[in-house]
Amino acid sequence: ADQRKMLKRELTLVDQSGYQVRMTLWGNEAETFTVSGEPVMAFKGARVGDFGGRTLSLPSMGSMTVNPDIPAAHQLRGWYDAGGRTQQFQTYGGSAGAVGGQGDSAERFEAQLKTMAQVRDEHLGEGEGPDYFYLKGTIAYIRSGNMSYPACPGENCSKKVVENQSSGDWYCEKCQRSYAAPNYRYIFSVNLSDETGQTWVQCFDEIGQVIFGNSANVLKQYQDNDEASFKRVLAEATFKEFKFRCRAKSEMFNEDRRVRVSAVGIYPIDYVSEAKRLTRLIESYTQ
Repeated sequence: ADQRKMLKRELTLVDQSGYQVRMTLWGNEAETFTVSGEPVMAFKGARVGDFGGRTLSLPSMGSMTVNPDIPAAHQLRGWYDAGGRTQQFQTYGGSAGAVGGQGDSAERFEAQLKTMAQVRDEHLGEGEGPDYFYLKGTIAYIRSGNMSYPACPGENCSKKVVENQSSGDWYCEKCQRSYAAPNYRYIFSVNLSDETGQTWVQCFDEIGQVIFGNSANVLKQYQDNDEASFKRVLAEATFKEFKFRCRAKSEMFNEDRRVRVSAVGIYPIDYVSEAKRLTRLIESYTQ
């Protein structure tokens, strides 16, 4: 397995807002960066991350310009030389926790929305920490093997329980007690697709309940005892479209480093808002 580490370089950026943010350069951009002093930098195609607050990074498709000859750069240079360099700067705080239920603001969704191609080209999940972003995707395929696990039914516990073959009870190591039956919880993978590609996304219990409209207990009963109903539920879920809040993180699998993408939130598509977003996107190309 190729376990080489990608070279990176971190820059600290400031402006008149009074905030500072970390910009990470990767690969060739990091290796060939020879700028010295305190120049004005312009970046195009940078992506926003939530790890450790608010951060920026420059993907392979992005670009940067040193001391660009534009009015905004000259204003920034004047502000910095006139005393901006001695200012105390704040850092952006931010939470990258799981979201669900009501969903984030439209502005946040639009700012962090990625296509499948962008997830790949921007190397999301390949850094030191996880990357969080949104995907708007259609469920193209659902892995229908083992889609759930027997979890502890105890309060505030979701650990896997083990069946006692003699008594038929289910034992939870964490709670140190047995139960008559487990509470099944979803853990499965779906293949999401959009106009640029596809990717596998791991889903957990709350996500599965939205996708299938049933608890994992119900689907497990169908899977074991009613194949027709089980296939019907999966067929009805296939080709549904949602927006997903996702987490990408590099992990080791059998001595091979891979990026795992997991869904931590799921929301229905608001087609009125989506039409307005696409209209703004089209208009941006004509300006």
